[in-house]
Amino acid sequence: MASRLTLFKYLPRTLRPTQEGGYFIALTLGIGLAAVNTGNNLLYLLVALMLSIIVVSGLLSEQSLRKLTFTADPPPPAVAGEPVSILVRLRNEKKRLPSFSLRVDAAPAPSEKPERLLASEEARFICIGPQSAEGSPLRMTFSRRGCYRLEGVTLSTTFPFGFFVKTAARREPMELWVYPKRHPVPWPIRPASSGAARSASFQNGQGAAFHHFRAYRRGDDCRLIHWKLSARQGRWIIKEREREEGGGGVLLVLNNLAPAGGIGGWEGRFERGVETAASLASAMIQEGMKVSIQTADQEVGPGEGPAHLDRILRFLALIEPVSPAAQIPLPAADPNGRAVVWVRWEETRRGTAVPCDAVIGIDSGEERVDVVR
Repeated sequence: MASRLTLFKYLPRTLRPTQEGGYFIALTLGIGLAAVNTGNNLLYLLVALMLSIIVVSGLLSEQSLRKLTFTADPPPPAVAGEPVSILVRLRNEKKRLPSFSLRVDAAPAPSEKPERLLASEEARFICIGPQSAEGSPLRMTFSRRGCYRLEGVTLSTTFPFGFFVKTAARREPMELWVYPKRHPVPWPIRPASSGAARSASFQNGQGAAFHHFRAYRRGDDCRLIHWKLSARQGRWIIKEREREEGGGGVLLVLNNLAPAGGIGGWEGRFERGVETAASLASAMIQEGMKVSIQTADQEVGPGEGPAHLDRILRFLALIEPVSPAAQIPLPAADPNGRAVVWVRWEETRRGTAVPCDAVIGIDSGEERVDVVR
């Protein structure tokens, strides 16, 4: 697919008439033809007036597009199916003249599939005064997870009469990450194997170093209450300590092997499995756990905190099914003592028993959690 910005390599501006502009041009040609046939001076005068309107429209629209500086904030990660806003700013560098009726549209890279962009709402600017700047959100919605690349933006105006759309281009490459959807998951999923229970506790850490304060939750040890801070805030506050380092944590195993013979609807179940893995990783990291994730061909090491969650979500945004010919053994138990949680797109009743802590199967879009004890 050709890029929307290819034409601007050869032309600094593009011009096309609006629907009203098309009617105006047709009317001008009709009156001009009538003036030539009749020789009526009033018709000649009217044609001259209409042609001058077209010339003035071109001059004023060019004046609105000149000396504009474009900047955009780094786009935040989006979620598939939900709109994301990119704050774009235009600065008018002209000393005396304002710019009117401006519109900024995103220009995806030629490699992106257009059907994945569900909707795009352009950023609009009514008026930007001389030597001033304005900001407006550019909103986009993508249907599927992934990393999308924007080649730049197009800047257009219909000023002053709305008869023509004059467009210029700004090449500002940007990356936009679209993460899998996250939804509530069955909680808590507690490790069942004795080897994992020692080193991968789902309770707060009991190390010597201070970690952070948080609100009290039912089941917390009362000895961890910070009394002075609780008295000041009027609610129970827990002082958490860092978890002792060791081989603990949770290993999420996502089975991304495509079926050999093909099963109807397995693509949807696989996507649901990716969403479940993202939901589990998010919930566990928010609880302060150390989480790692492994598939048949890749792995993300253990870690905790928002930065590690972002690393896992980017990994899941790009994951794709792999051929059964490239099968790599997936662990049923982890030698490092981590609790193993399987996330499989197959229906659990079709698979064999796996000696792990939890098996999450996707069946007709619904979650089933079987805790092996």
